[in-house]
Amino acid sequence: MLHDANAPTHPTDDLPLIAERLRLGLPLRGFDGREIPLRTPAGECLGATEAAHLLLLSGASLLSKDYADPFVFAALARAGEIETKSHAAGDIPGVVVAKVTAVLVSAAVRASVIARGPDISPSAINRATLSWYEMSHLRRRELLMACQAGAEVEQRQSA
Repeated sequence: MLHDANAPTHPTDDLPLIAERLRLGLPLRGFDGREIPLRTPAGECLGATEAAHLLLLSGASLLSKDYADPFVFAALARAGEIETKSHAAGDIPGVVVAKVTAVLVSAAVRASVIARGPDISPSAINRATLSWYEMSHLRRRELLMACQAGAEVEQRQSA
């Protein structure tokens, strides 16, 4: 049977994808409120680096127009450098994705800190980035605990 891209997926089908996104610091909404989808319009899973790119664009949208484009370009160039070095080091694909995603997520957080101003010191940016990842990991843990609790309830009901 062929998969119908327009057919709704069962919410639990996306739980592993959401958990992985949260592990990488990727939310379901960007800094400007725009959705960072789990899937493409064709129903394929949106890759982590593509989601990180959307988060970067979301963070950069908070910056002035004359600063946003060079900021995004520099972040993408840095991500490309990291990807090249990671491949050259023989990293497995999952590690390459994690490294590239980290560069893009960090740049997105940096853009939000710069946009908020006035404290855009390196320590403020580092604190914001650490806080971002801590919140993502907390959300992931809560999601996984809720999934486990739901599975236990379902198991008891079926017994």
